[in-house]
Amino acid sequence: MIKKELAGEKFDEFDFPVERGKIKEFSKGICDPNPIYRDSAYAREQGFDDVIMPPTFPATIAFHHPSENYIVDNAQRLGMDITRSVHGESEFILYRPVCAGETLRAESTIGDIYEKEGKRGGTMTFVEMKTNFYDAEGKIVIVFNNVFIQRG
Repeated sequence: MIKKELAGEKFDEFDFPVERGKIKEFSKGICDPNPIYRDSAYAREQGFDDVIMPPTFPATIAFHHPSENYIVDNAQRLGMDITRSVHGESEFILYRPVCAGETLRAESTIGDIYEKEGKRGGTMTFVEMKTNFYDAEGKIVIVFNNVFIQRG
């Protein structure tokens, strides 16, 4: 049973290193050949300190978390059954480009938890999670919103 009382709670906080090699791997994985993600000299010519991360790079959040089982651990803390859960939606809000070499501070909060009746029967439970990423100066640089759905 999903713990609805956790809505609004700060859920997690950890460092998110932005590494050049990981950006290169990610850009290859999404088939984006833009040299701004792969070539440091090119990125500097464009006015950046180093390659920049692609807008959807924060989706790699689970790989940067200290826990080996980030997704399973969080699902268990929420009372979600991952065998009946699916990813519903992601939204990325970027306030500025983030360069390789930065370490961001990630802070995740549980948003709203609500239910809807499914069209084919059963109740679906929606869990919103918001992760804010802050730079070394404490300024917010990215907001990563996710919605997870547990089928009835």
